[in-house]
Amino acid sequence: MSQQQNHLSVILSMQAEARKVLDVIIPAEANIILLDYPNYSNVGDSLIWLGEIAYLKSRGLKINYVGDIENYNKNNLSELINKNSIILMQGGGNFGSLWEEVHEFRLRVIRDFPNVKMIQLPQTIHFEDVGKIKETADAIHLQGNYTFLARSKQTYDLAKKYFDAEIYLCPDMAFFIGYISPKLNPYLDRFILSRDDIEKGYDAFSDETQFNQNLNYEVADWMEASRYERFLHRLEMHSGWLRKIIDPNNLILLQLWNHLSRVRMRRGIKLLSSGRVVLTDRLHGHILSILIGKPHIVVDNSYGKISDFYQTWTLRNAKSVLVTDFNTLGAVADKLDGFINAK
Repeated sequence: MSQQQNHLSVILSMQAEARKVLDVIIPAEANIILLDYPNYSNVGDSLIWLGEIAYLKSRGLKINYVGDIENYNKNNLSELINKNSIILMQGGGNFGSLWEEVHEFRLRVIRDFPNVKMIQLPQTIHFEDVGKIKETADAIHLQGNYTFLARSKQTYDLAKKYFDAEIYLCPDMAFFIGYISPKLNPYLDRFILSRDDIEKGYDAFSDETQFNQNLNYEVADWMEASRYERFLHRLEMHSGWLRKIIDPNNLILLQLWNHLSRVRMRRGIKLLSSGRVVLTDRLHGHILSILIGKPHIVVDNSYGKISDFYQTWTLRNAKSVLVTDFNTLGAVADKLDGFINAK
C-alpha cells in the first residue's frame, strides 16, 4: 500500500480490517440481538448503526431483537435466547463515565445476561471516574462470555489492562456504509462542523481572523433534528402501546429506526457537502468526509479520541490532515484545498 491512500482505498481497507475480526467471532449460524440503538439526533451514531446493519446484511445474519434504553425488555429478550444467540452492543464513543445514561444501560444488559455471548462493537473508552472502571470491569468479569472491540490503540491498551474479556482492535463500523457519491456541489469555501457538547476540547474554530477573509464559510454542529426526524420520533413515541402488543421484539421498530438513521445520515451528507473543504472536531465528521471523498481538516475532542483513531487507522488518507497547532488551521485548509483542486 502506498504511503498515502485515496478515500476508496481507506474505506475498503477499514472494511477488510474489521472483517478479520467480525467474521471470526460472529459465526454464520448466530442469532443476532442488537442493542442500544442511538435514539437521538447525533448523525455520527446513526452512521455507526447503519454500518452495523450493513455488515450484518452482508453476512446474511438475521436480527431477532433490537432495543434501546426505552424499548429494552429483559423478559421478552430472555424468551429468545438460545445457544446460537449473540448480543451485540452498539459501537461508538460512549464507553465510560462521560455519557453516564448510555453506560448504565450497557452495564444493565451485561448483568442481565450472564454467560450469554456478548460482543461490544467497536468503542472508545474514556473514564473520568476511577471507581466506574472497577465497576465495569467487575460486571464484565461476572458476565463471563464477553468480547470487547477497541476502536483505537489506546482503548485497546486500556481494555487489555482492565477487562477480563476477549479484546480485539477493530475499526469503526460506519465504514461498512461504503463510498457515498455526494449529490450536492459545494457552495461554501469552508464548512466547519464544530461540536457543542461535553466532548468539545479547545475551541479551535473561534478565531475567525486565521481564515482567508476572501473565503466564505459557515460553522454548525449536526445535532439539530429536522422537522421530518421529529415527526418520525413522535410516531415512535405515540405508537408504544400498540408495539408492545404486536411487536414485542421491536422488529417493526427496527425498520423505523433504520429509516430514521438514513434520514440523519442524509442531513450529515448535506452539511459536509456544502463546503469545498471541511474542518471538524467530530470523529464522524472525519469518517463521513472519507465516505464522501471530501477534503477535510481534523482537530481533537476533549480527551484525544479523534487523534487516537486517526493515528491508529486513517493517517494515510490523502484528503485529511490532523492539525494540532490551531494557529495554522486556515493555512492548512488553504493548502489542502489547493493541493486537491490542482489534481
